[in-house]
Amino acid sequence: MVENAQRIQPHSHESSVECRYQLLADENGEPLVHLSTFGSKNRASKPKSSQSLQIDRTIGVSLVELLCETFGLAAPADDYETRLNAAYQANPELFRKIIANDVAAQDVIGLAHRRVQVERFRQLLNDDEAFTQEAAVIPGQGNEKVWQRYFEQNPWILGTSLATQVLTAWDASRLEQVVAGFSIDGAGKRVDGLLRTSGRIRSMVFVEFKTHKTPLLGATEYRPGVWRASSDLSGAVAQVQTTVHTATRAIADRLQSKADDGSDIPEDWTYMFRPRSYVVIGQLGQLIGKAGGDNQSQIRSFELFRRELTGLEIVTFDELLARAEWMVAPPSTD
Repeated sequence: MVENAQRIQPHSHESSVECRYQLLADENGEPLVHLSTFGSKNRASKPKSSQSLQIDRTIGVSLVELLCETFGLAAPADDYETRLNAAYQANPELFRKIIANDVAAQDVIGLAHRRVQVERFRQLLNDDEAFTQEAAVIPGQGNEKVWQRYFEQNPWILGTSLATQVLTAWDASRLEQVVAGFSIDGAGKRVDGLLRTSGRIRSMVFVEFKTHKTPLLGATEYRPGVWRASSDLSGAVAQVQTTVHTATRAIADRLQSKADDGSDIPEDWTYMFRPRSYVVIGQLGQLIGKAGGDNQSQIRSFELFRRELTGLEIVTFDELLARAEWMVAPPSTD
């Protein structure tokens, strides 16, 4: 509604008109108030509709606000939210266009989506029932596929969390790839996640996924104060090392990217000089004692084991979650 700038005089009681209302619904089922005037009471002929006005939710809320302000009445507490929701329902396409043209709004939407995905990450990590339900969506694929599918849907977590360089998926549609042979889809060793660094010099990066439940260490001490890596962890390390070795021998120094028709993509090479690799496995909470404190001998054994590896980094799922949480809500500097 827009304020009228005309010079209007108040009507006298004798010249007032009768107003009747009807409740209707528009083509979308939204309520409308239909007002009709029928002329003054002194009119000789029978009542006849003179002017009409239909009020939708948006106009109605504005009218209520104006009346409350004019007569000093308390406005509804949810007035602004109601009016905004009504405006969106009336023209959602307009809202989409406004948001699409607002860079800040796009940033907000993107950040909101990432926060939702971080919450989903946290839920999969800590809620066994939620993880089981997710696994049921891809039956027969194993629990590792739950995480592989999640990271395929959220490549930004691996891309900005694992390394100092930005990592991108080799294939945007899937992480798992066959990596032996000059064609990346030829027969040979498979890797759960095939990535490459961004920039002028692109390098291959390999990722092997286990699950958040996979043990980091053996069930018992190897020697007093010494814990060996679990068979799952040592096996994953050996597996990714073998995969990298096989791919390096097959591909040699660099791999030429191909277009859909098999032709070369100019200046699009991926290098294979001592490629980095990662194993994503378990949680650091496994290294907490029964009383809730750190098990220092387990932490020492695990940290020494992974720090002595060359070209391969072991990252736990909770460490990856912490990095993702920081990206969507970095700590305050106040």
